[in-house]
Amino acid sequence: MSSRPKPKKVEETTVATTTTTIVPYRSRRCCKETSEERYESVLATIPLQEERKNAIRQRYLPLIQDFKQRAHYYTILFHIGHLIITVGSLIVPALLSVQYTSSLADYQNNIYWLTWTLSLLVTTFNGILVLFKVDKKYYYLHTATERLRSEGWQYLALTGRYSGILTHHTEEPTHENQFRFFCHYVEKLKMKQVEEEYYKYEEATNPAAPGQKQQADGILPPSLNKEIAGMAPPDSVKEVMRGLLTRDGLETPKEEVKNTIIIPIPK
Repeated sequence: MSSRPKPKKVEETTVATTTTTIVPYRSRRCCKETSEERYESVLATIPLQEERKNAIRQRYLPLIQDFKQRAHYYTILFHIGHLIITVGSLIVPALLSVQYTSSLADYQNNIYWLTWTLSLLVTTFNGILVLFKVDKKYYYLHTATERLRSEGWQYLALTGRYSGILTHHTEEPTHENQFRFFCHYVEKLKMKQVEEEYYKYEEATNPAAPGQKQQADGILPPSLNKEIAGMAPPDSVKEVMRGLLTRDGLETPKEEVKNTIIIPIPK
């Protein structure tokens, strides 16, 4: 009998691989799948480094959640405030017109206090909407939230601005080479929100002097080789100095006084 050949042992080789811990995004809701969770399920399937996926999970998705919550709060305040102002503005004149009717003599006191309460509510909510700029923030936060969502889905689908336009079609668009553009536009939208809500409010409360132009550089610092805006004296100061020079007989041609200020020295 011929003996069967013994099977050769296959040497097992282990390849050292580095793994990155996946940090899934956890929504605060537990009963309904949110748009962030749907985005997370798609994000886990794209060919992208886990470090970059984690950056999206820890920055982009919480940013959308924050915008959504703020938009929700302003939605409630916006609708309740405008409902009370609209309805109250219609009811108050009607109550005033029937307050002193003889048939309602027994209810004049009640009608008086009801009218007073409605007038107070209308005035209060109107002041709140104006003071906190509820209308502007309501529209802006909803618009910014939808823009953030659109940026995220455009990046996953590699469409729109992420279809190779930013790289001038020199290479095929991938999630890896479009990642830095996506992060840049997300941060740009966030800084735009900060500028709209805080920076422009500061400009409104501290306007520039007459004749001076507001800086159009936003909240970013100016370049070193760029002239600093607002250094020219306002027109009011120029007029005062021109009057002093005329009185003292030191008037100079207007072309020379246009960009310079001459201060007379007493003899």
